[in-house]
Amino acid sequence: MRTIVTRLPLIAALLAALFVVGSAGAVSAEGRQLTGVFCTNPQALPKPGACIWLSYGDETAIGYTGAPDRVLTLRPGTYWLTVNDTSTAHNFSLRSPDGSEQAITGVADTPGWVTVKVLLKHGTYVLFCAADDHEKMGMYVDIEVGGVGQVD
Repeated sequence: MRTIVTRLPLIAALLAALFVVGSAGAVSAEGRQLTGVFCTNPQALPKPGACIWLSYGDETAIGYTGAPDRVLTLRPGTYWLTVNDTSTAHNFSLRSPDGSEQAITGVADTPGWVTVKVLLKHGTYVLFCAADDHEKMGMYVDIEVGGVGQVD
């Protein structure tokens, strides 16, 4: 019973993200849908730790301390990145392969669902929490962009 209770926040986040992907569609004429949410580190029991979750269609990457698979592989092109920021202790930021960073939400903000349009080109992007040392503690997901995609 305790295992089910401690995983409820992760299950709720996954269901919410599936709702957004399902309602927006994975592909549109103007871009493809990515969905990011905060989740609970399933490996940090009995005290759950913070993590970040990113999905595209049926592919998912989860970033937390010691996460075994935090990489999402995508084709180049235009994406709609929708995140659900429900915490005043975290935020969503996106780092591009050249090292530039885009804050999607603020650390002290709790705006809920936010959508930004991003053009992903070849290279590795990082969706992360910029609060304190959260990225260093594992609260990030790598987005590897390669192969043939849209021409923009």
